[in-house]
Amino acid sequence: MLEIKILTAYPEIFPGALGHSILGKALEEKKWSLDIVNLHDFGIDERKNIDDEPFGGGPGMVIRADVVENALLSIDYPKDLKRLLIYLTPSGRPLKQSNLLEFIEFNQLIILCGRFEGVDARVIDSLGFKEISIGDYVLAGGEVAAQVLVEGCVRLLPGVLGRSESILEESFSKNLLEYPQYTKPHKWEKKEVPDLLLSGDHAKIKHWRLTQSEDITRRRRPDLWEKYKKNK
Repeated sequence: MLEIKILTAYPEIFPGALGHSILGKALEEKKWSLDIVNLHDFGIDERKNIDDEPFGGGPGMVIRADVVENALLSIDYPKDLKRLLIYLTPSGRPLKQSNLLEFIEFNQLIILCGRFEGVDARVIDSLGFKEISIGDYVLAGGEVAAQVLVEGCVRLLPGVLGRSESILEESFSKNLLEYPQYTKPHKWEKKEVPDLLLSGDHAKIKHWRLTQSEDITRRRRPDLWEKYKKNK
């Protein structure tokens, strides 16, 4: 079972989307576990402060290194456990589908959610957090980003999705974006489903879907298209 521990200043945000649909069902079935660690439980002085002004001046506040360290030390870490520490930050490496496949190979993911102006860099370096970004933009904190990362991981776990083969055809699985999908009604707003999809010829349907994926990827994501051509 994949254990996920989230270090956050706002524990009430969780489980959020992670408690619903296939993710929530998998959580109930113990295919994965979720524990929330409140950084304020390790805050300083009677006010339980977790942050302070940045050295060198500047706006905002920075989460203290000792607070993060003490929160991490509170988490049980058996010696035989394969654990990964992740810090969500706009300065991190972009999150890719390949990263999610790598992350689920661990037994335990510790995810640190930044707030304010971020986290003291010393604790990130000293404790070996892997810095990850979900995109080239800035959010108020890492909690929403954590839910994005966790959802991406959990849905890849064995037995979570109803049809595991669908994962193989998803966007990014082969550096291709997914082909268009259609369902009933056959005709809607004067637009009809491509006749080929109703033919029952699975070989031709497979070829059509591949060419559609190639065309969409070439037009929308030339970066992926170049990777696809190289691998092909």
